[in-house]
Amino acid sequence: MNRFLRYLSVPLVAGVLGLTADLGPLLAAPSPLPARLKQTQETAFERAMRIGYAATSQRDYNTALINFRRALELRPGNPFARVAVQNVEYYIRRDRNAARQRQIDQLEARLAQANEAQDWVCSAATVDELVTYTEPDSLNRERLIGYRGELSGLLESRTNLESWSTVCSPDQPLY
Repeated sequence: MNRFLRYLSVPLVAGVLGLTADLGPLLAAPSPLPARLKQTQETAFERAMRIGYAATSQRDYNTALINFRRALELRPGNPFARVAVQNVEYYIRRDRNAARQRQIDQLEARLAQANEAQDWVCSAATVDELVTYTEPDSLNRERLIGYRGELSGLLESRTNLESWSTVCSPDQPLY
């Protein structure tokens, strides 16, 4: 009941309860609702920022980004939330690039191993996969496509058949 009465206007409560005291100071007091609403918004902002920072420290950048963006929606233009979003977006890009580079390094190592073993099937499949990591119209892409043509010639000539499928085996899938 007290919670309900808290949000009613002072004159209404005074009239219902039959109070006849001087209501001047009470009428001048602002309603507590906007203050509580502002406090809730601040709490939501601070909570989103706190969760974002905790997620960042655990390298859970997607969760961090969601919470920092939520904080930025609650307080548009807030410099801390804006910089936090920018930082986390950078971390995500950095990690994606690092993972991509690790994959390229593994493929290049497998290609070198397949070439040394003269496993042309594995070499061709590895080159095909490496091409997908290159930029369109780049020199590296052209180099790989040219090398793939050479490998096609070796495959058609059936050179060193006994070495084929030794590097890229069913135990180590190509893709």
